[in-house]
Amino acid sequence: MEPVPLGPPEKPGTLVFLPGTGRPNPGLADKIREQVAGVPGLSDYRVLAVDWAAAAPDDVSFVPALPPRYVADDPPGVSDASLALALFGMDLGAADPLKRAASAGAPPARPDAAFLGETLQDLVLGVLTDTGIRHRIRLTDAAGGFFGKIAFYLRHGPAARARIADTLHGTDQDAPVVLFGHSLGSVAAVDLLSSPDAAGSRVDLLVTVGSPAPWFYLLDALAYLGPVRAGTGPAVPWLNFWDERDLLSFCAERVFAGREVNVTDSEVDSGEPFPESHTAYFDDPRVYRLLWDHLREARAGKPGSGNGTGS
Repeated sequence: MEPVPLGPPEKPGTLVFLPGTGRPNPGLADKIREQVAGVPGLSDYRVLAVDWAAAAPDDVSFVPALPPRYVADDPPGVSDASLALALFGMDLGAADPLKRAASAGAPPARPDAAFLGETLQDLVLGVLTDTGIRHRIRLTDAAGGFFGKIAFYLRHGPAARARIADTLHGTDQDAPVVLFGHSLGSVAAVDLLSSPDAAGSRVDLLVTVGSPAPWFYLLDALAYLGPVRAGTGPAVPWLNFWDERDLLSFCAERVFAGREVNVTDSEVDSGEPFPESHTAYFDDPRVYRLLWDHLREARAGKPGSGNGTGS
């Protein structure tokens, strides 16, 4: 009996990476390449990062917009959210009012609970405010990078999505394509795949990590979808990773239920503090193993488990 011809093997595909800042991030792209290389079936995939916010301003100083007392201060030499939060926390922990509150002894009787709550609230908010004032330049500088990218995307979303679409069009359309979005890049991915032009690009699987897209949906801030707007979401299987310690990650299954979206939430437990938890997904081998499992199911015509099942 003659063996059945198997045909040519499937071509290696492309993983299109949308960084959260919209600008090239060689470190994260290299982590993806390293992890993909260790997963059989994905090892030959090309990792292509998209500079979807090339026109966004860089190195914006926010000092001129702060109160006059900050003008004479030198802006921090390192714009780093982790460092800013660490210095803020160290200063906060050393605050005398909090030390006194911690050593004050047992709380008063139940009838005074409301008074105690108001007193502690005023105390804590006062200490937070004083500490924030001392570190305002560094905190504003760190937060400005994130909110600046959001402002850019909300204003220039069509151009950003067009750049991503051009990249997708340029991939080998005869081989699988994974669209992999992090943070704000995941919002751009969901918007693009929810647009009327989504059918013009091949995408076999959408993967999002640390995604605020479900939050944007509830705020009616997505480009084509909202709680009271018509339309459907991404028509491709969607795998969404979240981490309880990542304060910018959100779950998608319940949010998009009923919108013809085949999305599966999967929890990651990095154990990292925020904001390091927001990028810890890239070091987790399980993310890439599940990516491959869902891609195989999608390629076999068997979409992932879908709404309400989790992983």
